[in-house]
Amino acid sequence: MIYDCIIIGAGAAGLFCSSSAELSVKGLILEKTKRPGTKLLMSGNGQCNITHSGSIKEFIQCYGKNGSKIRKCLYKYNNESLIAFLEDNGVKTVTHSDGKVFPASMNARDILNLLLRKTGENGFKIRYETPAERIEMSSDGWRVYSGSEVFTAHTLVIASGGCSYPSTGSDGSLFHVLRRDLKLYITELKPALSSVQVSDYPYGELSGISFKNAMVSIWRDGKRLAQNEGGLLLTHRDLSGPAVMNISKLALPKDRLHINYIHPISYEEAFARMKSAVRNTKSGLASVMASEFRLPKRFCHLLTERHGDSIKNLARQMTCEEFPISSVSGFNMAMVTSGGIELSQLKLSTMELKDLPGLLAIGEAVDIDGITGGYNLQFAYSSARAAADR
Repeated sequence: MIYDCIIIGAGAAGLFCSSSAELSVKGLILEKTKRPGTKLLMSGNGQCNITHSGSIKEFIQCYGKNGSKIRKCLYKYNNESLIAFLEDNGVKTVTHSDGKVFPASMNARDILNLLLRKTGENGFKIRYETPAERIEMSSDGWRVYSGSEVFTAHTLVIASGGCSYPSTGSDGSLFHVLRRDLKLYITELKPALSSVQVSDYPYGELSGISFKNAMVSIWRDGKRLAQNEGGLLLTHRDLSGPAVMNISKLALPKDRLHINYIHPISYEEAFARMKSAVRNTKSGLASVMASEFRLPKRFCHLLTERHGDSIKNLARQMTCEEFPISSVSGFNMAMVTSGGIELSQLKLSTMELKDLPGLLAIGEAVDIDGITGGYNLQFAYSSARAAADR
């Protein structure tokens, strides 16, 4: 049998592609695990932050240096298109105050069920526990080898994901196949959207405490490498939350992490406000900090225990506490992968490989990764639609 289309990977990108086909096809999805959409079900703690609201033009900067290269793809198949696709097929959405868009049920399973239903309606079947072990171009199409079986199709779509959460099947093993069999160039693969570990981390006992608007920056050799504003979370062993995760892929051991817990308040303003507040109260410094800057009391008490009763020193720590970075969480904890199929090899309007007609690559398999907030699932949809409509 020669299929019209074979998709490697039954994750978000692969299922968006199979469920978006305009016409009924004879299609096949090869999935190496026992079930589809495992990472999709995990996204947003099971609630599935599917995209973000606002102008699609504002999305470009959320993909870093490669964002401008996917502009046409994102504009054509934008966030409004994704929301309309979901709602037209029975999944209502809700937009939170921070702009994040979720299914109204707050249940990722509703989106997965929709994608599986549409996939079947469009003529695709899914073969589970069928990893792609070898790929070749032949006179009758693209051949994919799995064990003793050979599958052939006119069009082949690579939707195998990256290396993050390898226990879900997204272990990066297909990149080796793409290098070996198709001579594709794969950019450096690194964990992205990860937590960061620092030396002598002092906040393990405060696990669960968060800051809504912190400013976090990475410094190397005395120069600021990156900075990000957003939520910061103290865990039992490291620093997490969007402010850290969105720049984590740039961090290296021995870099330094600077944190302003009360951004946009500067050291000078914090010092002046503390000095004034202390004169007008008999409360201790920890209570003054907690009240004046709306900080968690436990955090303020620990800060004073660690740094003493100097107003100047405490103001400095609130606005620029500094830690040496010891490590960044690996692929087993990273939400996405930075790196993948290098973009210059692709026609980004259709996601087809320039030198390999009929071969397409979408989603996390290509060298695009976004910040938190629904941007990675948006690109999974945009690239999948571009491939499906090719």
